[in-house]
Amino acid sequence: MHKIITLSSWVLITLLFLQPGVAHKGAIEGMRIFTTALLPYLLPYLVITQMFIRSQNTFLKTQNKFKLYINIFLLSAIGGFPSGAAIISSLKEMGTLNNRNASWLLAICHAPSPMFVIGFVGINIFQAEISGLKLLIIIHVVNFLFLLVFIILSPTIQMNVETTKLSASPFQESIKETSQILLLIGTTVVFFTTVSIIVFESIKEILPSISPLLLVFVASFFEMTGGISLAGEILSGKAMLPVIVALIIAFSGISIHMQIIVLAQKAGISIRKYLLFRILHVILIPTIFYFVA
Repeated sequence: MHKIITLSSWVLITLLFLQPGVAHKGAIEGMRIFTTALLPYLLPYLVITQMFIRSQNTFLKTQNKFKLYINIFLLSAIGGFPSGAAIISSLKEMGTLNNRNASWLLAICHAPSPMFVIGFVGINIFQAEISGLKLLIIIHVVNFLFLLVFIILSPTIQMNVETTKLSASPFQESIKETSQILLLIGTTVVFFTTVSIIVFESIKEILPSISPLLLVFVASFFEMTGGISLAGEILSGKAMLPVIVALIIAFSGISIHMQIIVLAQKAGISIRKYLLFRILHVILIPTIFYFVA
């Protein structure tokens, strides 16, 4: 693993030196995506949810597993990733969740923002708001079924009263936690967008006759939003577009995964179940959407 990381690092360093203009373009694009597509939605939602989980006594101390886990699921579904991971990691650090429950919830409560799927994907890419809504419903139905199985099979919640205390200053602590989360997310988005564009431009230069569909997958592998935008341009009007976009969203991109993994590792949450469920999503979401769309 270390050899792979070392080799990849040297390859990227070489590409950065060979294509400084492309690297600069990628960094600017990453900043644009973060400041225009993520920050305006994430910042207020993260502040509100972080303040909410620090001030709601019944939300934090309930021993009703249905109520606790469904509340977490709803908060995650409304905010989309990586907000859900931020909420779960915060609850783990506060003692509301243990490592086992947090790792299951991190795997299950993974979905894009409703505004992103219905607005950007549905209206801008599919040219049909209802198609975006269908895709969003499929994602949440699949996740909710997994959640119900988890709730039924999970043991009774044993609350740790000493660690699950309400915050004395929830607003200040929510601002502090939000700033740390946004710094992690912003850095990850800019880095992987830069890498995506460098690799993308390098492949186009080396293999000028490469299939446009393969270029879509290359872009999507690193950064979901850019991959979906490219798919909308290249596959516009083609029957395969909805399934390809559903596949991209189900995979989510390395950028999203690294944001969530960093948040999980910060809270000491295992990511094995998260990685397993991403494979299940890649199989289930596009397949179901193909028959429903």
